[in-house]
Amino acid sequence: MNRFAGPSAPLLEELRFDHLLPAPPTILFNGSAPMLRILEIRSCGVQWSTLVLSKLEELALMDVKHGVPEVDTFLKVHSNSPQLTRLRVQNTHLSKSPSSQTQVFLSCLSFLELEYLGRGILKQLLESIHIPTSTQCCFSLAFDDYQLSSIVKYVQLEPIGKRLARLADVSNEAKSTLTLSSEPSGWGVRVTYEGETHQLGALTVDIEAFPRSNIGFFEYFASYLGQGGPNLVPPILHIVNPPDLTNSDNQLEIIQRLHNHLPDTDEILIEDASFGSITDAFTTLFPSNLAHRPFPRLSTLTLRESMHEGWAIWLLGRQKRQDKRGDVDPLPLNTLKIEGGAIRAEKVEGLKKLIPNLALDRVEIRRRNA
Repeated sequence: MNRFAGPSAPLLEELRFDHLLPAPPTILFNGSAPMLRILEIRSCGVQWSTLVLSKLEELALMDVKHGVPEVDTFLKVHSNSPQLTRLRVQNTHLSKSPSSQTQVFLSCLSFLELEYLGRGILKQLLESIHIPTSTQCCFSLAFDDYQLSSIVKYVQLEPIGKRLARLADVSNEAKSTLTLSSEPSGWGVRVTYEGETHQLGALTVDIEAFPRSNIGFFEYFASYLGQGGPNLVPPILHIVNPPDLTNSDNQLEIIQRLHNHLPDTDEILIEDASFGSITDAFTTLFPSNLAHRPFPRLSTLTLRESMHEGWAIWLLGRQKRQDKRGDVDPLPLNTLKIEGGAIRAEKVEGLKKLIPNLALDRVEIRRRNA
């Protein structure tokens, strides 16, 4: 470390510290590094109090346990780095500032990653750092206390929800997708929002929490997406590995709860779903009394990478039973897309009677006796 403790480094452009001793150098940032563009610090500490890096473009802090600055000090560093384009902070518990008033405007930032920073730190940073809507953001949090109330959790997520609402405003006239994913173990969720306009940077949120919280998180973010009123081009709802109704504490399916906030949705994509989840989805989307069905504007439903044979048999049987003439009762749907997997040819012919447009992509068609 001593070789970096000189008073000046006028030509230094990149600097990376990795797994050095906890004791930070005392003069490193007291000197001058006017051309430093990239600074990466992993598993070690540095002095931050007088850090001024006016040319800095990329900053990464990962697994830093010692020499960690307070949030306010960290923010002041960024106020002196207007050209910053990439900022990553992972597994680094910044010291919370009791009453930080520092506001930072990073108009050049294209990528922001904040992961596992400790309770309250992510919220404090997001309320103090102002970035363009085109910035790609990745956030990760862990709520590992099962006694933690939903109100406390949602307060921590509030700045992310507000950014989601802002992004929805930007993409009001462009196609966008809200992806809601559950971990197979049930112990985590991922929420992603992305669109086709260049003004909208993708937003990804990973949350580790007890399984009973999953649907609540989905509904929470959907509520922010629907705050602006009717969307001229409603987002596609992409649901990955949806939880079964039988595993839910509240007996309200995810589809019904999302409808409460995004009723104008006209396209839904369901991926990696179990037989029970798919049949639940059909039952909820197309009840016997269609006057009370959710998403009345729904025109396209996509099923991706699922076991198609079982739900196809179930659906054809369900629609046939509802038709007293012994024929099939068509679904109020314009297009059904099936992507990946396999299905028997006779089931394909049966589904064509239910929907005007049946689209198959990368689907293996199995013939009888094949």
